[in-house]
Amino acid sequence: MNETASWATACEWMGTLADLQGASAVLEWDRETIMPSGAAEARGAQLSTLAGLHHRALLDPSVGDALEQLLESGDPVRAASAHEAQRERSRAERVPEALVRELTEVSSRSVAVWTDARERGDVAAFVEGIRPLVALTREQATCLAHGGDPYDALIDLYEPGTTYADLQPVLDDLAARVAPLVERLAGAGGPALPEREWDGDRQMALASALADQIGFDQSRGLVGRTAHPVTMGLGAGDTRLSTRVDVADPLSSIMAVMHEGGHALYDQGIPEAWRRTLAGDAPSLGAHESQSRFWENHIGRSRAFWEVVAPMLSERFPSSSAGLEPDDYLRALNRVERTSRRVESDEVTYDLHIVLRARLERAMILGDLDVTDLPGAFDEGLHDLVGISPASPAEGAMQDIHWAAGIIGYFPTYTLGNLYAAQLADAAERSVGPIDETIRAQGMAPFLHFLRETIHCHGRTMSTPDLMRQAAGSDLSAEPFIRHLERTYAPQ
Repeated sequence: MNETASWATACEWMGTLADLQGASAVLEWDRETIMPSGAAEARGAQLSTLAGLHHRALLDPSVGDALEQLLESGDPVRAASAHEAQRERSRAERVPEALVRELTEVSSRSVAVWTDARERGDVAAFVEGIRPLVALTREQATCLAHGGDPYDALIDLYEPGTTYADLQPVLDDLAARVAPLVERLAGAGGPALPEREWDGDRQMALASALADQIGFDQSRGLVGRTAHPVTMGLGAGDTRLSTRVDVADPLSSIMAVMHEGGHALYDQGIPEAWRRTLAGDAPSLGAHESQSRFWENHIGRSRAFWEVVAPMLSERFPSSSAGLEPDDYLRALNRVERTSRRVESDEVTYDLHIVLRARLERAMILGDLDVTDLPGAFDEGLHDLVGISPASPAEGAMQDIHWAAGIIGYFPTYTLGNLYAAQLADAAERSVGPIDETIRAQGMAPFLHFLRETIHCHGRTMSTPDLMRQAAGSDLSAEPFIRHLERTYAPQ
């Protein structure tokens, strides 16, 4: 078989995998947005069937020879696709299909339990809902680790080649450097917005308009409403981003749009010709998070950005926005304040939340922390690291969807994303110009173009460290991030 024939064989096989993943994503999106609660069991069974079919297709022996030949291809897309295929097939060989199916079904059920338990503040129901899922995830991790560290095996699902031994010094060092900043900068920024009501439907209309502003193509995607903001690529030409709405605070939805919009822009920036290949994706979740954090924190917290958004708020909420200027929104947004909620925490305290979650989930996977003790350990750790206790049961261990969905090993990628985003912001300003000046003169398009040319267009043809080194001009470092915190939050 020559390389052309091998590539044709591989493309047909990868297309099947992409279709199965896309079908699952459609069902997951529906579950997160409009599915009635009574459909949880049936939806779990449907996703389980698709997961089993995907696992079976992934291990199809008929493509083995084609993939071996493509590993040596001089074409970067073909070689990267083959390399990723070999990695995924190797992992799949270690995990029985029955476990894959059961994990998927139990995860879907657990998310339904979490949604209800979080709304009611029922910690006991949450614990019982995730207990079987954590046990299954531990079993999966043991299979994948093949005698190694099981938590490393889970991290590898999201950040290939990275171990907790790699991450722990970064997380611990960042926590040590951020803690004094929290003490020094607490109270920086300004007061919260006045207590007014911001209509939910109008917030969703604003979310759609804001997605347009940053370059999200709604002819190839849409903006939805969920309990926990999420972005999903359902297939070529179909990227969904969502936001949550708090009628007492429009900043929550706006920043969720910026965060999820960063993910969505990355998804839309992958070359279309690669979309049904294994090279047509980001190389890791850390790379993906670098995009969401770039848009959320470096663009979304800039003065010029709020000069754009404040008039949009005035137009849609004339009464609620009365008397508010761009600086009022920015000061409220950039207030350094200890909060129990990760997704609404400021940049200075945010990574302390990640350190806590990484420690707890590692302990659960290693068997050092029983699920029953998770809520108490979370509350204690939050107090020790952030200096605050959860304001309500819903803002404790059950606040994030990740553990309820069996997504363990993902949290550290948020901190990697923060560090990479700061490096990319420095590189973007060197290439494009200062953020405020550029937005005022040209809008946000130049920054999207910079990311398209340095990150998005490469897909998965190189590792995340290599991709970021090429784009930012340096290896991973916390220094640009710390400088950004000092510059953004230093009391005026």
